[in-house]
Amino acid sequence: VFKPTAFDLQGCKRILDAGCGNGRHVKYILRRGDPDAFITAFDLSQRMLKRASRRVKSNRVRYVAADLTQLPYPDGYFDAIVCGWVLEHLPDPRPGLMELARVLQPGGKMLLMTTEDTVMGAMSSNLWHCRTYNRHELRRVCQECGLTWHRQLYFTNLHRLFRLGGIIVDLRRPFPACV
Repeated sequence: VFKPTAFDLQGCKRILDAGCGNGRHVKYILRRGDPDAFITAFDLSQRMLKRASRRVKSNRVRYVAADLTQLPYPDGYFDAIVCGWVLEHLPDPRPGLMELARVLQPGGKMLLMTTEDTVMGAMSSNLWHCRTYNRHELRRVCQECGLTWHRQLYFTNLHRLFRLGGIIVDLRRPFPACV
């Protein structure tokens, strides 16, 4: 999903990997982003941050311990955010989504990936002890938090056809309306 025809990182200079875990997305962000882009990868777990920093070594990445619901960044600081497989670990997605919308600049983009309420999603939910999301409900919650669905993405056409791979959506933070 990290490519010009899907979630394009070209032109983004400050990118946040929210809940980076073991760094699985950081390597793709580095590969697909501009050579002068700076990446901030945060996770609540110090153990995961250590794994990520060992897995992906780059002077363009800063690893930070942070809570998704209380990020230590000013409003509108990032022009792109990747949040993969994190929301399903929160009892309510709203505080996390509102905080991500806050630190995303107006006109900025966010790639959100989460477990969907399908048969495969239920299996993942059982394995990882996390929740699943209904696509329509999540869209409404994103809108409440100031994020609009730009387009849905899929790993492959097979994923689209059989609703595999979870919910993957390119979100945008709209510019404020002119008065």
